[in-house]
Amino acid sequence: MPARNSTGLRCDRQPARGRTEVKFVYLDSCAAIKLFKDEVESDALEDWLVEQVPARQVTSYLSRTELPRGLHAVEADVQTHERARHWLQRCAHVALPASVFEQAGSLSPGTRLRSLDAIHVAAALSLGAALASFVSYDKRLLAVASEHGLPVVSPS
Repeated sequence: MPARNSTGLRCDRQPARGRTEVKFVYLDSCAAIKLFKDEVESDALEDWLVEQVPARQVTSYLSRTELPRGLHAVEADVQTHERARHWLQRCAHVALPASVFEQAGSLSPGTRLRSLDAIHVAAALSLGAALASFVSYDKRLLAVASEHGLPVVSPS
């Protein structure tokens, strides 16, 4: 079973002693789908992600459902689904313990933030200082993420 680092991420290996811990770029599902479905921001997102290396891409386990469902909704072909599946395998994933769900439930009362979006914000918050950027294109989600101190980005 892959190791988990101090942030609860499922990682293939730990950073070597004495080296700086890897930073992470969190992509919510609406950002991740742009890597597989040609949208206005797709090229800008891909270029921006290349510039972020060596930061590692991360998402929550929600994306293992949301990304394929989003691709089904746009009737993506088998090859696109396969590329998305490979990306999900390479990507780090934030663990979703009960505490993440509890935090998501209490985020920004009075806003119209959807439940799954709140879970993405809480998952990204759990990364703490290891989070370099939180990538999304959903305005409500970005507003709440920013309100909670996440470094939000929407490459376009």
